[in-house]
Amino acid sequence: MRKRLISWIAGVMVLALAACGKGEEQITSSKNYVYKSEEIPLEELGEMSSLGRFYIQNDRMYFNSYEWKEEGGATMSLISKNMDGSDVKVIQLETGNNQNYTHEAPDGEGGYYVVLNEYISDESNPNQVLYEENYFLMHLGENGSETWKIPLNTDIAEGEGYWIQWMKLLPDERIALMDSKGLHLYQGNGSLIKTVQLRTENESNDIYQLTNGELVVYGYDTTSNTYMLNKLNVDTGELSGNYVIPGNSGSYSLYTGAGYDFYLIGNNKIFGYNLGAKEITPLMDFIDSDMSSPYVHSLSAVSEKELYAVSNDESTGENVLLKLTKVAPEDVVEKIILTLACYGLDWDIRRQIVDFNKSNTEYRIQITDYSQFDTEEDYSAGLTKLNTDLASGNVPDILLPNAQLPMASYVAKGLFEDLYPYIDGDQELERDNFFSNILSAYETDGKLYRLVPSFTINTVVGKTADVGAESGWTLEDLEAVMKKKPQGTQYFDGMTRSGILRYSIQMTGEEFIDWDSGKCSFDSEGFIRLLEFAAQFPEELGDDFYNEDYWNNSDSLWRNGKVLLMGFYLDSFSSYNMTKKGTFGEEITLIGFPSQEGKGAAISSGMELAMSSKSKHKEGAWQFLRHFLMEEYQEKIPYGLPLSKKRVEALGKEAMKKPTYEDETGAMVEYDQTHYVGGQEIVITPMSQKEVDEVIAYISSIDQIYTYDMELVNIIEEEAAHYFAGQKKVEEVAGIIQSRIQIYVNENR
Repeated sequence: MRKRLISWIAGVMVLALAACGKGEEQITSSKNYVYKSEEIPLEELGEMSSLGRFYIQNDRMYFNSYEWKEEGGATMSLISKNMDGSDVKVIQLETGNNQNYTHEAPDGEGGYYVVLNEYISDESNPNQVLYEENYFLMHLGENGSETWKIPLNTDIAEGEGYWIQWMKLLPDERIALMDSKGLHLYQGNGSLIKTVQLRTENESNDIYQLTNGELVVYGYDTTSNTYMLNKLNVDTGELSGNYVIPGNSGSYSLYTGAGYDFYLIGNNKIFGYNLGAKEITPLMDFIDSDMSSPYVHSLSAVSEKELYAVSNDESTGENVLLKLTKVAPEDVVEKIILTLACYGLDWDIRRQIVDFNKSNTEYRIQITDYSQFDTEEDYSAGLTKLNTDLASGNVPDILLPNAQLPMASYVAKGLFEDLYPYIDGDQELERDNFFSNILSAYETDGKLYRLVPSFTINTVVGKTADVGAESGWTLEDLEAVMKKKPQGTQYFDGMTRSGILRYSIQMTGEEFIDWDSGKCSFDSEGFIRLLEFAAQFPEELGDDFYNEDYWNNSDSLWRNGKVLLMGFYLDSFSSYNMTKKGTFGEEITLIGFPSQEGKGAAISSGMELAMSSKSKHKEGAWQFLRHFLMEEYQEKIPYGLPLSKKRVEALGKEAMKKPTYEDETGAMVEYDQTHYVGGQEIVITPMSQKEVDEVIAYISSIDQIYTYDMELVNIIEEEAAHYFAGQKKVEEVAGIIQSRIQIYVNENR
């Protein structure tokens, strides 16, 4: 029977402007969006500090850092220097455990306005720890000395909360400070001028200061249900403009800078935007600029051709300052373009694309993430467009399928390439090196249209003493076990009626659909029995379910037998070992969810890739796809189980050893892995060869796909509700479900 692949890919959303695969040799259409990135050294930070906030003001760069002390507290450094690195100025502020400096604003003369937050705790009464929290507005001179200091929260009633939202220095040298009491305007000497209230109904207001000094408020407008930008009149508190960023405005991070009112970071691009403009202007594409890290923040612009941003260094995990300089279009190397379409792209594939683009001299991948077409009115507009494009034959060279695409229909129409000939024709690859059951599960009529480099196994686990040693069972088997258990024993922890129904369909739904013939069997005795089983569960959990006793003993529910089964996600040897020796504390069986065929475990893909059968650059597409099957990649699978049998066997050998860490001398030191149950620490011993062999054998036995077809699930839940409410008999409901899903299957074959 042909298996239908339905899985979910989630993660960072990535955007590119390329159109999908047309033309003999496409030369990049995004030459105008390429920037060169170079790290700017910041020796002033020292070895023990990390880069914090960064911004550019009046042709100087400002940044801060914290160096935490072993005895408590920290040294906060306020650093500034000219853009060429000269005239470095550093102010160091020592803070105790009860102090924190925030909202610093340079005064233009070497000093800063800052907010000091400090609290004093009284722990004399162990049953009631009291503390007093105080906020101060301060001015620090060029050497860091205190010029003046005024209290901010002196008139707060007992029990009333206080917080500061933002502080900005205005062009006329007044200080604007917004707190929970309102917007306060101060003179440069700290004297209060007046307090006004912001006149807005917006939620989650953020503040931005344009290069001309104007303040702009950004928030969610509850009246129009959209994000809006409004200019703020600090003297009256009035907002004006109601500017809406075109497209899905809530998906961007906003920064101000030279050349545009705002720079927007979203969907792997930087855009320019001026208030009131009907379009945003694409400036930089991270992928086309060969930037593998998607984490860019603290963006500051000298001009639209020279940007500075803080990014996360993937090798060290530290924040680094990058200078981004626009590359002239004529200097961009021309390559043949491979189009890749997706609706969401996880960080690992993103990094592989960047590495491919850097290393391949002939081809370059350009991404179209259809989430760019989502709007605040229709969050699935991009998905609809992707489906429409694929159905009309506008297929990219490479596609990342997801759960919401009717891939079985597209495969039947011949839109995708069989990948087996490419694997068999590759001198460095052999099918026998991979789990054959995983490959065959994703086959259609003996052909492989989707590549799955990594996977996990969704199953159900129980004590061997309860469920037996063999995997696979039926609902009748489960009921027989439950009859022997004490009254009050739960099947699963905290499972509701809708939850168990959805879980059962995801785990066993393929038993009721044959995608080859299009035949469904949702009116069968097996499915009727499934509905009757689900009806035993509560519609909702009572308000007292998650009580204090539950939370105190939740990690002991399986050990003490109060819960029989646990849904289990087999993604590593460690997860199995921890569940067996920690959660259950005795021999376990990966029994699976009860099903009429005794197959209650399913494969979930970590990622999926498909090649267009109409691609004019199949060799280039294969160069990218094959990388995910090579040992170099399989050895570094970031999550889940590798498709490579050799690599899984190597992971099994590692699981038979104690974990290690590197000490200060560089020596590797073994340590015990532990787990806490009921407040008691339990040592998790390494796995035995027998345990490793059992896990590998189980992985090799699973041959069905985890179902995540929400349309199918919604049909079942909608109709089953009539049975659960006593409005219709179970046989009648099963017949209606059969009819509706049969129509759905016919439409999507």
